[in-house]
Amino acid sequence: MSSYFYDIEICNFRGIDHLKVDGLTSVNVLVGANNAGKTSVLEAVFMLSGVSNPWMPTRANYLRNSQLATIDGTRYMFHNLDFANKPLLKAKVDGGVRRLTFGAVLASSTDSSSSLSHSRSVIKRLDFDFGVGEGDDFPYHSTLFMGNNNDMQQTLDDSYHESLNCLFIPANKGDDNAMTNFATLVRRNSKQLVIDALKGFDPSIETVEALPDGLYIKVSGVQELLPISMAGDGVRRMINIVATIANEDNNMVLIDELDNGLHYSAHVKMWRAMLGFALSHDIQLFVTTHNLDCLQGLKNAMQEDDRFKSMVNVYDIARTKENGYQAYKYSYEALKEAIDKEIEIRR
Repeated sequence: MSSYFYDIEICNFRGIDHLKVDGLTSVNVLVGANNAGKTSVLEAVFMLSGVSNPWMPTRANYLRNSQLATIDGTRYMFHNLDFANKPLLKAKVDGGVRRLTFGAVLASSTDSSSSLSHSRSVIKRLDFDFGVGEGDDFPYHSTLFMGNNNDMQQTLDDSYHESLNCLFIPANKGDDNAMTNFATLVRRNSKQLVIDALKGFDPSIETVEALPDGLYIKVSGVQELLPISMAGDGVRRMINIVATIANEDNNMVLIDELDNGLHYSAHVKMWRAMLGFALSHDIQLFVTTHNLDCLQGLKNAMQEDDRFKSMVNVYDIARTKENGYQAYKYSYEALKEAIDKEIEIRR
């Protein structure tokens, strides 16, 4: 539990002016309408997991859109695109608080990409201040800047050493990540964990093999191994997620749009596998979804196994007229009542 986030606070980050999410547990599911800020919350957690790494903003942008993986692309992380709104991210942990803030140093540039050229300020450097522990100070510092060769460079604070490992699984299928994580399990002689989960997901899958050119699956009745690209989106998503969660190197796993590519009938199987791994490997999960079938599958998985009931919270992220961004928490009983009585979870 030493690496867990118990609550998070987000200020001036992307579209969120202020949001606090309290009472986090082992598995935290974020729901809400489109553009409610669910992915932004994941990205804030991602940034906080690597406070000393100045590349985190560009990596988060890359997961959204590879064309934004530049220093200047991080302008979209400043609330209302106003550089005076310095993002401030906090997470309560054992021993204190993780905290991160960053600001932009600007340079004037002429944009000639349109017929009517215009000048605007571009970001030439990001300055990061961070701390982990008691107090509200920021004793550590790092930067990300454009070098003389127009390449991104960094300065690090050698006095800080990160102990938390976090992996972000974006909404796309991410076959490359699946290959890397599954290969790690093969080296540790632990691939059966993934195979057993896949058999529960699709009984026709007999095994998975990591070959030099990628992942292959053995399907009953088919003589040759099939490349993972021939499998359905649901199987590929399942392999990626389960192989990542089963990799013990990660203290924290973030999954955007869990339901992406999954048939509704597969949701409870996915949740069984995920909750089981989170329980056995002491991993903290943050998951987004906007699919009611996905929440139904979660409720059914918790209903089948009492161990799961206390390890999951669902948070409805909503922007209210009077109180701004809010996170409404549903424990198992509240989630079950809402689903069974067909109460709209989103507010």
